[in-house]
Amino acid sequence: MTAQDTREARGLDCLSTIAGSKDAGQGIADFFETRGALGSLTHLTAAGEIWARTQISRRDRSVIVISSLTAMAREIELKQHIAGGLNHGLFIDEVDEILVQLAPYIGMPFCLSASGIVDIVIAEREGTESREVPRAAAIVLDDEKRRAAGLDVLATLIGDPNLDPATTEAMILESQGDMGALVMDYAFGDVWSRPQLSRRDRSLVVISALTALNMKHELEIHIGGALNHGLTPVEIQEVMITMVAYGGFPKAIDGLILARKVFEEREVSA
Repeated sequence: MTAQDTREARGLDCLSTIAGSKDAGQGIADFFETRGALGSLTHLTAAGEIWARTQISRRDRSVIVISSLTAMAREIELKQHIAGGLNHGLFIDEVDEILVQLAPYIGMPFCLSASGIVDIVIAEREGTESREVPRAAAIVLDDEKRRAAGLDVLATLIGDPNLDPATTEAMILESQGDMGALVMDYAFGDVWSRPQLSRRDRSLVVISALTALNMKHELEIHIGGALNHGLTPVEIQEVMITMVAYGGFPKAIDGLILARKVFEEREVSA
């Protein structure tokens, strides 16, 4: 078997798990054949080299791709990869929650639009005219509990279990004012503290979207947070490698440079 044959076989295996069956995967491969060199390289490289990597699970790679495509408003590809994420073991409420998590980082309109695509995918899988699976509701806390939940998230994000809440709160409000209050209460208190995804998974969602959008300042902060939330340096680097296929080398390389900077500062190796 030649190197191309091996890449093609690996790619077909990945396409089959994304599509949900070998026949459906072959259908995607057949479509790629109609796209000339672009289609061939999509099969051989995106599927056969990137998706076939084992350094992160296919479930987690689906999280990376769904998050990235939502951030970049790539709705056609998103539909296929939402279905692929479900085929790779994501639960429906986890897919919904990816969009909840993304909203503070990419904006609500992008996530509301993507939620309509989720509905289409679920209805097609259920054979119904419209989605019938209910969504998890917002958890509405009073002001005090909302702020406390936000500060708890901040403590795990920065990796300081002994964080003094009152001092931290005062510093954020002094430096960021009302914007800081929204960070603590909405991004952290309302969203990050929800139980539908682990904080490890939420970090994976956020660094994927920030890499896709090339938001370097926030990305550097959240790479450190991802390490504190249990993602390994290898898994973080897989975000950047996946981005080669979905966002291009410039974003992927910028993300990798930032990741390695954080790893060096934290004295961890990939």
